Amino acid sequence: MTGSLGQALQALRDASGLLMVSVVGADGLVVEAAADSGVDAESLSAMAVSGLLMMDALGQELGEGSARQAILEYGESVVILTPLDDDLLLVTVARGDFNLGRMRLIIRRFVDQISSAVAAI
Repeated sequence: MTGSLGQALQALRDASGLLMVSVVGADGLVVEAAADSGVDAESLSAMAVSGLLMMDALGQELGEGSARQAILEYGESVVILTPLDDDLLLVTVARGDFNLGRMRLIIRRFVDQISSAVAAI
């Protein structure tokens, strides 16, 4: 992990105890990621792009445009997808028992820093 984007992602992960945080392009390629060992950030991030496409399609059907965030709850994990712009997605993964309100607050606190770091690339 290098540069200010890597530092911002690691800071988000350290502040919250997330299992994984990544920035992924609409093409499915990971721009940067910070993850626990044993977490396949490349695969999870690439699959999350499908979630972004689904979010956009649902928004179009509702006449709402792009979603601000999507929360996916599984038995052992929680995934939050947060679009940074039209081409980039912030993917965060936490344990299933993680407090969702706290997770959303932490993401909101770091999203500007991450967006600024992406713009500097």
